[in-house]
Amino acid sequence: MIAPPKTYADWAALLRTFERGTADEDVLHALRTGTLAWQSGVAERFARRFSHAINARINAASDRFDRDMQHASDERGTISALLSLRRSLSFLHAAADLPTLPAEQRASFAGLVQHAADHMQESLENSAKSDRSGKMSDVVRSHRVNVFEDHLLFKAEERL
Repeated sequence: MIAPPKTYADWAALLRTFERGTADEDVLHALRTGTLAWQSGVAERFARRFSHAINARINAASDRFDRDMQHASDERGTISALLSLRRSLSFLHAAADLPTLPAEQRASFAGLVQHAADHMQESLENSAKSDRSGKMSDVVRSHRVNVFEDHLLFKAEERL
């Protein structure tokens, strides 16, 4: 288990782990239980570092989705890739909602993830239009990547 961060140095170390994508359940718990003095200087550095980590994770999720889609040979593989991407984005959305941050910052970080997910969904829907059978469009609309699952957040809160 990762100890909840209390100092900026603790947060910096935790955000490096978060960016690498290791120990996600423990990282989410630490993120949600940590404390941070939201003051000038610290706030700007934290926001910059956290935004960078979230963007890195979004890019990694997108790259993993691209690889999964290259290996998907049927509808089941496509659905699996879409669900995996949605789980990754759902985790990032839950991670962005840090109780220690002011509401405006929380909304900003969650909005960053939501915007990326909406853009991915739109891109997937546009790409699926080239399938004349309409099957791919149905799959993409039925397994949206921009609708987040609350169970990750609830799992984390159960551990508190």
